[in-house]
Amino acid sequence: MTALTRFADAENAMYDGRHDEALQGFTWFYQNALQEDPALEEMRYYLVGMWAELGHAYPKALEVLRAIREDKAKALLAGANEREVFWDIVIIDAELGDTAATYQFYKALAAAHPVFAAECALIAMPAIVEAEDYALAAKLMPPAEPFVREMARVLEQDIAAIKQRPYSPAPERRAEIVTYVSEVRRVLTVLAGNGEADEAASIRVLAINLIKSPSVRRDVAAGLGKL
Repeated sequence: MTALTRFADAENAMYDGRHDEALQGFTWFYQNALQEDPALEEMRYYLVGMWAELGHAYPKALEVLRAIREDKAKALLAGANEREVFWDIVIIDAELGDTAATYQFYKALAAAHPVFAAECALIAMPAIVEAEDYALAAKLMPPAEPFVREMARVLEQDIAAIKQRPYSPAPERRAEIVTYVSEVRRVLTVLAGNGEADEAASIRVLAINLIKSPSVRRDVAAGLGKL
């Protein structure tokens, strides 16, 4: 039985109300699928959302998911230094609606292993900003202007690549713009939160003007809105 077959069986069990069977399937896939095929990483992240959904009907599922999260946190605090494990913690916390836990864990990790924590800073940044610790965010965030310029370059590159591919109903273009807007808004929030309102206004204008495509630039401007 392949990992994908196990995933499908677990998903069907979840929707059929066979909750414990679904939990066993989710647990196996989460812990073993990448050994079969590393390309299943995205599906493994998607699984966490389904797992949290299962937990609404079957509380034991949340207990198991939280236990997995705690084991990963202990491993990192013990010196495991694996960014993929930190990603796992961030995704689990996000699906459980507890980004505050990510923020608190990041601070503990920074105290125990500052060099490794610095490597995870951008992964933790959304939780840090959501916690309104703008001083910590400013310390960890790269310089605003070069960062926004690089993000704009990546957006233009990705939009150009989408245009070269066959038409797809998937909202790829919109997703790329939303990602760019989200990253820029986070930078603006940190600047404003540290009393740098003028710099935030300047970076906002730059983030819009860097986009060459009129339609994309219009969508970015709408997404950024007013400060």
